[in-house]
Amino acid sequence: MKPACVTFVLLVSLIPARAQSSKPGIAPAWDVQATLKQLISQVEQYKGVVDKLKIQDWVQKGAPDAYLRQQQVVKTEVGYLDLVSNRLSAQPEKLSLALDALFRLQSLEILTASLSEGATRYQGRAVGDQLSALLTQNSNTRTQLRQYVMDLSVNKEKEYDIVEREAQRCQATLNRPLTPAPAATVKSSVKQGKK
Repeated sequence: MKPACVTFVLLVSLIPARAQSSKPGIAPAWDVQATLKQLISQVEQYKGVVDKLKIQDWVQKGAPDAYLRQQQVVKTEVGYLDLVSNRLSAQPEKLSLALDALFRLQSLEILTASLSEGATRYQGRAVGDQLSALLTQNSNTRTQLRQYVMDLSVNKEKEYDIVEREAQRCQATLNRPLTPAPAATVKSSVKQGKK
């Protein structure tokens, strides 16, 4: 194997190891894990408040039954977000998991905001305010997760660019025609072997 290709193979094999370490611009794994732990704690509070909503009573007061589906989806999303966050905590370099966590959190927040409006209208301002307060408390954690996703995606793009350039350089090296060794070098190495 040519030296350039050996370098390429080593570079590709080191990327997962480098992803585990702290990189400039990316939060270290322990910070990500702390953010995810805080996120799950906050999301569990959503579920606790959403469980207390008396949506059947809302429907009897004229509320759309879509609120019932939203309540169920919030409960389901909390479970999924917990699962994804635990997986991301174990593998913080996985962009797909980070994106999944962020999208689930955004979906959960949209549904919670809708339920907050419904609660204010059909159950009482205090319950609606409680849900709104949870959304506000969660804003810092959401911002940290969003920034981590952005930093991780930028870093993955840089890694891809490096690997792509090295692959192209290696391919160009492999595609060069082999030049035969000069005759004088072959004869001198044969003579040295006879001594």
